[in-house]
Amino acid sequence: GPKAAMEGLFKGKTNIICEVEKTAFKLQERALAIFQIMGMRIRYMSPEAHDKHIAYVSHLSHISSFMLGKTVIEKEKNERDIFDMAGSGFESTVRLAKSSPEMWTPIFKQNKENVIETLDEYIQNLTKFKEFMESDDFDEIYNEMKNTNHIKEILKGISLTR
Repeated sequence: GPKAAMEGLFKGKTNIICEVEKTAFKLQERALAIFQIMGMRIRYMSPEAHDKHIAYVSHLSHISSFMLGKTVIEKEKNERDIFDMAGSGFESTVRLAKSSPEMWTPIFKQNKENVIETLDEYIQNLTKFKEFMESDDFDEIYNEMKNTNHIKEILKGISLTR
């Protein structure tokens, strides 16, 4: 509730608005004014585009985090070893695995088709990486990582617009 409010919580955050045409213009104006006061970035898109994009930038991150956590828990039966050996990179990568299954299961169910499509693409990339490892093609592994490093420029641009 209001007592838990944090000033600036939504500043620079993206608010995706779908089907704006289904909302009375006066209500649109009022909502937009509130969002602007909060310092939010506004994006308009169809529900279909929203679901497709969110499967890539949100849902896949959560699935990766949950499954990495599962892989480590199953392999490293000694929890003390996990605690002692895991560094900040591992901790930040599995941070999303602490999310609520009660919240995420229905989200995955509702967006099942898009999630499966993104998983297929992600699995293809993982398989390709594994094949490079198996064939000792570390030049190609380097190239894959180097090309993917471009993500930092994309994310830097996101933080600049917030």
